[in-house]
Amino acid sequence: MPKSKVENDIVEKQKIISSLTLMDDLFMKVVLQDKECTEYILQTIMDDSTLKLKRQSLQKNLSNLHGHSLVLDCLCEDGNNNIYNIEIQNNISGAEPKRARYHAGLMDMHYLKKGNHFSQLPKSYVIFITANDVLHGKLQIYHIERTIQESGKPIWDESHIIYFNTSYVDNSPLGKLAEDFHAKETEQMNSDILSKRVALLKNAKPNEKGGKEMNVLLENYRKKALKEGIEKGIEKGREEEIIAKQKVIQLMGLLAEHGRIDDIKKSSIDQDYLQSLLLEFGL
Repeated sequence: MPKSKVENDIVEKQKIISSLTLMDDLFMKVVLQDKECTEYILQTIMDDSTLKLKRQSLQKNLSNLHGHSLVLDCLCEDGNNNIYNIEIQNNISGAEPKRARYHAGLMDMHYLKKGNHFSQLPKSYVIFITANDVLHGKLQIYHIERTIQESGKPIWDESHIIYFNTSYVDNSPLGKLAEDFHAKETEQMNSDILSKRVALLKNAKPNEKGGKEMNVLLENYRKKALKEGIEKGIEKGREEEIIAKQKVIQLMGLLAEHGRIDDIKKSSIDQDYLQSLLLEFGL
């Protein structure tokens, strides 16, 4: 007996859910709604098992009236008032160093209140978790600090940028975390904290809390795919428009060479006649 549309939708949804990993930015944001998961990831990357968060915000909008605004994947603050921006970056273009610089600058702008002294800026960390070795140094982790070129000594401005390359896997805590970021099955994950959260989300029934979160996630994926499809369609339309204009320009040149001035005039007001001329010249 053939499956109903509802049954097919459930099967399709389950396929999508089972294929998700922590490197899927939308799925990662759902996982990080459990603050314990965010803490574990930061503890591992920062090599600090005592790190505890007092607050976090997902999809945090940092507006900029004078330039480019940002929506941060995860913005959080620990018990010592240090701030962290965690970004999942699968594409090299999304993880370029100037982007990290901009994230750090906009965070500073939002955290330094009017009338406060610059010394009150908190210690900040922009952390890019990348699918590939974006900086091409064949390293698992990169700590980027400002230094004095002449002496090689660091400037302690307390602004830090970290790149965590998840394509590098070994038996270290970082290597095991990198493996967890790419695992589709919870049985393949090393961290109990992350695997329990992922299992709850992937195995939850639609009417349960985790299931409801995944329904929202799938809807967000649908909207994202629709938006990307529209953008690609617009881009394709622009390309086709440019090609069409180039063909018309080429046609006008050929008609002028053959002294067919009347055809140029007529084709400028008659689209059907223009198309017939394009066919005539094989354009």
